Parts: sequence; C-alpha cells; structure tokens
Amino acid sequence: MWWLVVQELADHEDFNSLFHCAQASRGLANLALPLLYSFHESSPASNAHIFFTETLVCLWRSIISSSMGATLYPYCRWIKTLQLTALHSFLDDLARENGKQRAQFFSPPLHTLQIRKDRGLNLDAIVTTMADTVIKSIKAAADEEDKVVGLTTLDAHRLPNANLPSWVADLSRLATLMVGDGEVLNASVAEAIRVNCPSFNELLCYSCRNGDVQLAAFFRALAPNTLESFTIRSTNDIGAETFKALSHHALSLNRLRLFSLEQPALESLHNLSDCLGLKSLTLEASFQATRFAWENTSKKSLEDVTLWLRQCTSLKDLEFRLVPNSATILADVLKTPEIRLTSLYINLVDVNDAFYISLACQHDLRHLKVLINDEDLLEVAETRHALFADSICSCTKLRELNTNELFTLEDVTKIAAAVPNLEDLRLDGDLFVDDFLEPLSSLSHLKLLFVLSEKEEMWLTRNIEEFFGGRLDIIYPDDPDELHESDFSD
Repeated sequence: MWWLVVQELADHEDFNSLFHCAQASRGLANLALPLLYSFHESSPASNAHIFFTETLVCLWRSIISSSMGATLYPYCRWIKTLQLTALHSFLDDLARENGKQRAQFFSPPLHTLQIRKDRGLNLDAIVTTMADTVIKSIKAAADEEDKVVGLTTLDAHRLPNANLPSWVADLSRLATLMVGDGEVLNASVAEAIRVNCPSFNELLCYSCRNGDVQLAAFFRALAPNTLESFTIRSTNDIGAETFKALSHHALSLNRLRLFSLEQPALESLHNLSDCLGLKSLTLEASFQATRFAWENTSKKSLEDVTLWLRQCTSLKDLEFRLVPNSATILADVLKTPEIRLTSLYINLVDVNDAFYISLACQHDLRHLKVLINDEDLLEVAETRHALFADSICSCTKLRELNTNELFTLEDVTKIAAAVPNLEDLRLDGDLFVDDFLEPLSSLSHLKLLFVLSEKEEMWLTRNIEEFFGGRLDIIYPDDPDELHESDFSD
C-alpha cells in the first residue's frame, strides 16, 4: 500500500510530501528516496535559487557524498538528470554570498573538492571534478550489479570538451544532452554516443559560436535517423552545413527549435527540405536579422522555405518569432489543406491581409498567439482587425487566444459567440470600455482573462468583479537581475 502512496506522490512530483515520507521511517525512506531523487531537479529548492540555499546544500552534498561512498543511501544512483548548470549556479551563489553554508557544503568528505583559484573558488574545476566523481560512481555501481546506468539527461552549460567523450561513454542510457556551447561537440563525441548510447535522441545547445561545420560533423557521425529533437537557444552561427547534416536524421527528427538565427541561416533554411516529419517547429530571427528584406533580396530562398514548410504535413505546433516576411510565408503555408495545426504562435514584424485570410483554414487550432511587434503597424490596422476576427471565428476549437490586435466591440462580440470554449484570453486593453465585458462574460469556460493595459486599473478591478465574480492580479515581468537582491519591497 505504501508503495502505491509514494508512487502517486511521485507521479504528481510532490517533492515535499515524499521528503516527509522519507523522514517518517526507514521502511518508507527505502520507498520514497529513490523516487524523490529521480526528479530532484523539479524540487522547489532546485528552482528557487537563493531562497533555498540551505536545502540545496543538503541536496547536492547528498548526491556528491554518496558518489564517494560516504552516505547511508546511494543517492547518486537514483538521479535521472545531472544538472551541472544548476550545480555551477548554486556554487556561484555559495561562493559570493554565504561563508557559513559554504563551509558546511565543503566539510568532509567534500573538503578535497574545494579547488581554489587566486582568492576564490575555481568553479569550473570543482564542477568538472564533481561530475567526474558522480558519473564514475554511477557507472561502477551499475557494472558491479550488472545493471544499466539510470542517468538519462546530462545538462552542462560549462562543459569541458576533454571530459565529454569519457562521460558519454559511461552513460549507456543517455537520451538527452544539454551543452552551453556547441563548440564542445564534434565527431569524436558523436562516435562515443553512437557506440555507447543507443537511446540518445535529443540535443540542446544554449549557443554555438564558430561551430557550423563542427556541429554538422557531430550530426553526421551520429547513427542515422536517431536524433528526434534539436534546440539552439541563443547566439549562434549555424547555417547551411548544420541544416544539411540534419537531413541525416530526416526520418526521426520531429522537434526543431532554432532561436536567434542570423541572416545566412534564414537564407539556408531550405537545406532542411528533407526533414518532412516535423511535428513541432520554432524559428526565431536574431535582432539584426529582423531587418533582413528577405522577399526583396533573396526571394528564391524565401520561396524554397515556404515550399518546404508546406510539405511538412505532420506539423502540429508552429512558432515564428520576429522572422522577416513571416506573414508572407504563413499565408501560403496555412492554406495548405494537409497542414492542420493545433498550436500557432507568431510574433510579427510585418503583416498582410493574406495571412489573416489563410488563418481561417486552420480549423483544428486550439492555441493561437499573434503579436505584432511594431506599434506603428497596430495604429494603421484599418480593416485588418476585422479580417483577423473573422478568421478566429472559423477556429471554433480554440482554447487559448493571445493577441495585441486592436479589436473593436463588434470583433470581440463575434469572437465570443463563435468560439465559446475559450479558456485563456489575452487582449490589448487600449480600446476597452464597459461594453466589452458583456460578450466576454458569456464565455462559460473562461478561466483566465488578461487585459494588457497600463491604465484603468480601478475600472478593470470593479468591472471584473462585477461581471465575472473574479479576481484581478497585477502581473509584473520577472527581472532576473533581482533574484539575488535583498530588498523586494517594490
């Protein structure tokens, strides 16, 4: 019975309750601890930074100490994800802000890992040594018990190139690899994955500078048609070579997320033309590339990219962020009968009526986000908002609608009547008056209504309470720079 209880808690990732179960008795600890450590990266402590420093000290000490044979339980053997990025961030906080807890963390048996550089800690060397210790311990234990290594995800923002092949070789169940810079990836790393990691299928790079050819070599050296997901999040210079190499995984690749693409990369996207099995695609242009006059200066490549996307008939989730001429591309893609999206998120730098008209063809849409990045384009909308509203009315399965388009009362009334199952609605509040709330109050499934406006706070509070019996929350964007500030009074 207790096994069913702890399994249910694990299914809901209820870290705190599992922790209390582990404290209740040794018998419960034997059941709860393996599950708790299997998703330790989802714990409140792992995601709350400095507020849980004391808990993080205990968490990371237990994992690393167990790899040195200094704990009652083999915690490190139970983890499925090794987040070296989070470990580096935690140690950085510890080094800068808390001498007492730093001393606690590096007390025996971890005192030998306190590697110094100048007057401070050599964080890169410490993290590398700790990772090496943990991975070798996991591998040795698996070999001794004739089992496979349980670790499936390695997340390392500051990964040293020299250690990567040997680490990969020890992680036979590795499925996901996350690296800070794609420069650490090469053919030898791919060969180690090919030989030792038959389950490998996902790669995430935070950046990739000067790495187009090298990253291409990595993809080509992997076993063909094994990569299912590739993401690059930040600054990069990937392009034609990387895209051509991804064609070696055309039959397996189903999720592709490419952020911060430069102009040469945009012009080279047609080299992905063999990758027709994509189910989820995200494309984002870099700040500089948003000014690229794609249709005027490289029309052939624009047409080739459009043709490729029209042939991706398995697409369900499509996201374009600040991609130049994206309205032109999507005007053709969305009217393709075989394309039946369930999610479409777009941040536009240009608009045209053809895009809004073709949107009406996507009858299976459940999530729609259309944001216009240029305020001048919003001001000259004229009849465009009416075209957009009419198309939304054709998407009767919508559950989420998010847009900054300046809808009129007539537009909102039509949408509320045609799309009755909306649960999440986010609209621009600049034109809102009392009359807008009447049609919106008819949406019986509505759970969240966001009115994006910097004015009329009291008016919104009064009317939301009156029409919906709901609550108004004022939401401010998170400022990452404030995570370590002591004064949160504002």
